[in-house]
Amino acid sequence: MSKLLPQAPKNTTVIISVALVLLGLFGAVLSPTIADNGDWFMLAGFVFLLLGVYVKGL
Repeated sequence: MSKLLPQAPKNTTVIISVALVLLGLFGAVLSPTIADNGDWFMLAGFVFLLLGVYVKGL
């Protein structure tokens, strides 16, 4: 089994992750639907960033 080695994620991965987290934090201003699911947006941003660190090319 190969070891997971951390690497620097691409800039686009970081930007998308930050956008998802900010949407989760401040999305209540935009829409009540986003306010209801803000926790999921923040979780998606965090998971996407973690995938970008451990999956090569993401």
